[in-house]
Amino acid sequence: MSAREVTILILMCLVWGFHFVVIKTAVTQLPPIFYAAVRMTLVAALMAPFLRWRKGQMARIFGGGICLGVLNYSLMFTGLKFATASTSAIAMELYVPFATILSFLFLGDKFGLQRSLGIALAFAGVAVIALAGSDEVGPETRLKLGIGLVAAGAFVEAVGAVFVKQSVSFKPHELMAWFGVIGAIGLWIMTAVFESGQQEAFAASNKTQMIGAILYSAVGASIFGHTAYYWLIKRLPVSLVAPSVLLTTVIAVFSGVFLLGDPFGVPMIIGGLMTLAGVGVVLLRTAKKQDIKAPLNESGITP
Repeated sequence: MSAREVTILILMCLVWGFHFVVIKTAVTQLPPIFYAAVRMTLVAALMAPFLRWRKGQMARIFGGGICLGVLNYSLMFTGLKFATASTSAIAMELYVPFATILSFLFLGDKFGLQRSLGIALAFAGVAVIALAGSDEVGPETRLKLGIGLVAAGAFVEAVGAVFVKQSVSFKPHELMAWFGVIGAIGLWIMTAVFESGQQEAFAASNKTQMIGAILYSAVGASIFGHTAYYWLIKRLPVSLVAPSVLLTTVIAVFSGVFLLGDPFGVPMIIGGLMTLAGVGVVLLRTAKKQDIKAPLNESGITP
C-alpha cells in the first residue's frame, strides 16, 4: 500500500473504532433509538442528492434499508446502553460469521473446514465474554442483555447484506442515501412507539457533547468511513483491506478501556482474542476467494 492508502486505512479504523465510545457517551444521556433517528436524519439530508429510483430493484432496497438503517441501529444502540463500548465492539464482529452463514443459505456461497472453525471460534469468544461478564459495571449495565442486543443487530446487518449483494444496480453512495432516508423514517416511528422523554433528555444533556456525537456519527462514521472503505476496496485487493478492519475493534476496545473505564479482565482478553482470531480466519478465506471472483465486492465490513 502507498503512504496515502495506509493513512486513509488507519484514519478509517480510528474513526470507526472511536465511534463506539461516542455512541456509548450519547446513549447514556439520550434514548438510544432517538439518538439513532437524529443521526440517520442528518445522513439522509446530506446524502439526499444521490437518491436514485431504479425500477425492479426497489423492493430489495427497502428490505436492505429496514435492516441496515432501522433495525440494526435500534438494536445496536440499545445494546450499547446496557453493555460496555469494548464488549459491544467485539460482539459486533459477529456480523462476519452471520453474513458468511447467510451467504451459504441464500447466495450459494460455500465454505470449508477452516471458515467453519473460524465461525465457531468467533461465537465461542463472544459467549466467553457474555457468560463471564459482570453486570456491576455501572448503574444501567446489563452486560448479557446488551451483548445479546448488539449480536442481534449484527445478525440483522448480515440479513441486510444479502439484500445489498442482490442490488447490483446501485452504487455505494446511492445505497447510503436510501438507507439514510428509510432509516430516518423507521427510527422516528420506533422512538415514538418504544421510547419516551426524548425532549426532556435532550434538554438535560450536554449539548456540546450531543451535537458533536451526532455530527461524528453521521459525517465521520457513516459518510467518511464508508467512502474511505470503498475507495480502498477499489484500489487494493479485498484480501488486504477486509482483514485490516479488525483494527477497528482493537481501537474500540482500548478506547473503551482507557476513556470510559471498561473492565479488561482475563475473560475479556481470552474471549476477544478468540473472536478476532475466528473472524480473521473467515475474512482471510472469504477475501481470497473474492479477489479471484470479484475484486470490487465488499467483505468484512460492518455497515
